[in-house]
Amino acid sequence: ERLNADASYVLERVQSPSFIHFPERQSWYKPMTAETLRYYLCNTQRRLIKELLPKYILDFSLFGYPL
Repeated sequence: ERLNADASYVLERVQSPSFIHFPERQSWYKPMTAETLRYYLCNTQRRLIKELLPKYILDFSLFGYPL
């Protein structure tokens, strides 16, 4: 959610030249929607989701993402 701000901060901290910028999002990029998320989750094996959930549960908690 903060990629541009974070990238600008990093570039500033490493004292990059002012002409260097993080690339803009491409026009073809489509952000994730509830419908696309539902599509991927419904088409992913339940076993795989059960394996991944314990690995990412802390990330969900830290960033306030709903399960």
